[in-house]
Amino acid sequence: MIRNALNEIESKTCLRFQYYSRRPSFNHIYYVKIASSSFCGLSYIGRVSPANPIYLSFLCPDFPGIIIHETLHTLGVIHQHLRTDRDEFIRMEWSNMNPQYYDHFAIADASMFSTYGVPYDYYSIMHYNAYAAAINPSKPTLTPLTQTARFLQVIGQRKKLSDRDVELLNTLYCGSNACVDKNVYCGVWALKKLCNSRNNGGWLKENCKKSCGFCK
Repeated sequence: MIRNALNEIESKTCLRFQYYSRRPSFNHIYYVKIASSSFCGLSYIGRVSPANPIYLSFLCPDFPGIIIHETLHTLGVIHQHLRTDRDEFIRMEWSNMNPQYYDHFAIADASMFSTYGVPYDYYSIMHYNAYAAAINPSKPTLTPLTQTARFLQVIGQRKKLSDRDVELLNTLYCGSNACVDKNVYCGVWALKKLCNSRNNGGWLKENCKKSCGFCK
């Protein structure tokens, strides 16, 4: 399951993960599966020496998505709702939030973390759900300011990387000139052998360079 989650990241970015049967002597990530009902995943943000542990509770229903979420933390990605511009997109319902978890909702230090020009994303796999840390679980703690009813059901998804999650990773690690896919469905289209089709081959050649094998 961990490999499947990492394959999701590899299929949409330039990032590649090397597996080792024994713990290496250099900086690395290692995953620890536990049975916890108090949290689903736990990891540091960014590289930690000599290694980055990621703790995962297999009791959580969204276990595959949790693996991706925590791995992105290790790669330096913060929670979406901690961005410096979050108040333009989310209203914090502090009165319904357990004060014990206030620190989990504090805006990140702009001198340490950047959005890299990627817009705010309600679909991000790094967003908390609308009822996180709620005192009254029937009322939200994070209220989207745009299309509220719709995005209340969206934020906090743990199914897959969003388009903007992919854009952020590629911007952060791959560089503007890297050979990467610009659409999350490139891998699917390549498997359907559409890369050289007359109808959309030109578009795929420009936007799905990695999956279609057009890298120079």
